[in-house]
Amino acid sequence: MSVFRRFRSSLSYPIIATLVLVTVVPLVAVGLLLAARNREHLTTIEKQYLTRQAVSLASEVSLFYTVHSTRLSSTVRALEAAGSFSPQDLESLLATLAQHDPAILRLEILDQSGKGAFVRTRNLRPSAEQRLTALFAQDRKAAFAGKVTQRLHVPLPGLTAGVATFAYPLTSSGGTKPRAVLCGAVDLNGLQERLHDNALAGLNIAIIDHKGRVVLASRPGLAGRSMAGSPLVHDFLIKPLRLTRVYRTRAGDGAQQMLGSIAPVGQPRWGVIVERPTAKAFAFVRAMQIRTLIVTGIAAGGALALGYFLSGFMIRPLQRLAGVTSELAGGNLTVRANVAGYNELAHLATNFNNMAGNIESLVRRLKQALRQNQELFLETIRTLAAAIDAKDPYTRGHAERVSSFSMAIARHLGLSQEQVFRIRIAAILHDVGKLGIRDDILKKPGRLTAEEFAVMRQHPVIGAQIMAPIRMLRDIIPGIRNHHEMWDGSGYPDHLTGETIPLVARIIGVADTFDAMTTDRPYQRALRLEVVLDRMRAMAGIRFDPKVIEALAAAVAAGDITPPPRTTPPLIDPRDPESNQEAS
Repeated sequence: MSVFRRFRSSLSYPIIATLVLVTVVPLVAVGLLLAARNREHLTTIEKQYLTRQAVSLASEVSLFYTVHSTRLSSTVRALEAAGSFSPQDLESLLATLAQHDPAILRLEILDQSGKGAFVRTRNLRPSAEQRLTALFAQDRKAAFAGKVTQRLHVPLPGLTAGVATFAYPLTSSGGTKPRAVLCGAVDLNGLQERLHDNALAGLNIAIIDHKGRVVLASRPGLAGRSMAGSPLVHDFLIKPLRLTRVYRTRAGDGAQQMLGSIAPVGQPRWGVIVERPTAKAFAFVRAMQIRTLIVTGIAAGGALALGYFLSGFMIRPLQRLAGVTSELAGGNLTVRANVAGYNELAHLATNFNNMAGNIESLVRRLKQALRQNQELFLETIRTLAAAIDAKDPYTRGHAERVSSFSMAIARHLGLSQEQVFRIRIAAILHDVGKLGIRDDILKKPGRLTAEEFAVMRQHPVIGAQIMAPIRMLRDIIPGIRNHHEMWDGSGYPDHLTGETIPLVARIIGVADTFDAMTTDRPYQRALRLEVVLDRMRAMAGIRFDPKVIEALAAAVAAGDITPPPRTTPPLIDPRDPESNQEAS
């Protein structure tokens, strides 16, 4: 059988040749995607590593600082408790402290006249002694004014690392004015050595003070310089939190991309920054990308040469089949393939038609099942809300109203249907924690005591704990836990502020308060709608998100939110958390 007839009788050879051709572009994409994912994975690993290094070093710095600060402050308290003491006793005490702490450079206890005792553990250069004496004089002046001073300084002449100075006022028993001051200077060379040990892995490490100035660094000559221009340090100085990111920084005459992490020491307000150039961190990925492009280029040349001669045998039927699959992918499940013949492609078309029919039937059944499941889910949620109402009859229908108000506010904020649905569920269940509140508190007819009110305020936390095991409802837990948070941080249970409060919780909190103010309760009568809106606008930026309040007003104006009819119950019963929140 000739080669031509073999191609006509079977699509095996054209399919093989075409697959070679069509896999060229995917091969390039897969290679580059693999390299990109390796880079992402490596970035994650590097960030985790740098974060651990920064946190570990920050803990060491904090421990180093705390040990010396505690040791000196404890000495002061012991001297204050002892009352009187001789210069010989003071000198012996200081010598004992210096003997047990090799990092101490100098200790002294002096009164206002400059008399007292001092200990030097090593001889410094005259310029360093003069500088240290001047620093002690500044600290001593502040200490006699009643202030405890703890400062960090760049290296003194002759020292390889920075110096930390401490000054503590020493008062008499029952006195108010300091009679003497304990000053101490500690060499930070031990911390400097730890930085050098970690820098052996190719890291740049520095300890900065609260102004961004470098006090200790693994690179020579960096101490004393300011790193405030680094994006990472700049953000840290604004808000001293643990940060890890990729950023660009100036290096010599050009910019260099860095991967770095910074961690706060805590007390004092220092930071430890650990960074590495991305060129070194991702050298392996760059080499992999180059090799991928070379191999792909060779494969592309061979595949294009072979595919040029063989693609014509199958391009037309494949185009028809591809058009049908595109329509199917676009949502037209009624489309069918029409490929005549008895070869493999015709059999494929027949199987495709059967598959499309099965998919159409399956999708129809899935849509029906989805509607049924969603209705069952909503009914289950409503049943749980009804159980909450049954436990606390003072707010019957409250959950459904808050859910309706929250959905209207969410729509006026421009949220998606999926977000509106999640807010709907969260609002229905926002008071589910009341199921965990004792009936003697929840149904108490009179005013709650402080202890009982504290128990009542636990219902958001209890509700979050109840919903936590349900994976499908984890996205709504912030709405349950934080709907009593206030914009100014005075809410509960987490005292969140501003936009740190989840949006779903901010929306439910506004809807919750709106319902509490527009419905008749046993402890209050409903207010007029205009009064409610004026009061809630007045609380925008204090208790509520101003944007959410604007959305509430827009929903009311559009008729999407309508308060329920009023009744006239008794006037006293401040046990309800929502009304207590409003009343307070």
